[in-house]
Amino acid sequence: MSQNNLFKTVHVLGLTLLGISSFFISGLIACIVILRFDNYILATIIAGGIGGFILGLFHWKHRMLGRMTFAGLIAVPIGLLGSFILIEGLVGGFGLLFPSIAAHFENTGIGDIIAIILMGIMFGVIFGAIVYGRKSIRLFSVVCGAVSIPFGLLVGAMNSGYWIKVWLESLFEAFGKIDLNLLVIIISFGLGIGLSIS
Repeated sequence: MSQNNLFKTVHVLGLTLLGISSFFISGLIACIVILRFDNYILATIIAGGIGGFILGLFHWKHRMLGRMTFAGLIAVPIGLLGSFILIEGLVGGFGLLFPSIAAHFENTGIGDIIAIILMGIMFGVIFGAIVYGRKSIRLFSVVCGAVSIPFGLLVGAMNSGYWIKVWLESLFEAFGKIDLNLLVIIISFGLGIGLSIS
C-alpha cells in the first residue's frame, strides 16, 4: 500500500472514530438527561448540540465550531422526530387500508428499521446542508442513510428481545437504565457524519 493510500485510510478511519466518539459522548449525556427529566425533546437537542460541538473540537474545525454545533442542534431533533412522525403517519394510513398486512409487519419491526434509515437520511441532509452547503446533501444523505441500516437492524433485534439488549444493558449499567435505542441511533448519526466528512 502506498503512503498516500495509507494516509487516506488513516484519515477516513480517524474522522469516522471522531464522529462516533463525539456522538457517543453526547448520546450518553442525552440518555442521562432522559433519566433525570424524562424529556426526549430536550435530550435530542442536547445530543445534537453537544455532538456537533465535540466533533468540531475533535476535528480541529474551530472556525466551523458554531456551525457544527448549530447543525447538530437542528439536525438531531428534526431527524429523529420528523422521521417518526412521517413513518407513524404512513404506517397508520397503511394500517387503515390493509389491516391484516399492517398487523403482520408491525410484529417484524420493519417500520422501526425504515424509520431509523429515514432518520439517518434526514440528519445527513440537514447537517450537511448547514455545515457544508447544498452540494453536500447528496453525499451526506446517502452515507448517513446507508450507515443507519445496520443500526436499524440492531434496534430491531433489541426490541425483539435478543441477547444483545441484555448484554448492552449490563455494559451501561453504571449509567442507569438508559434508552439504548436512542443511544444507538445517535451513534449511527456520528458514524455517518464522520464518514461523510472524511
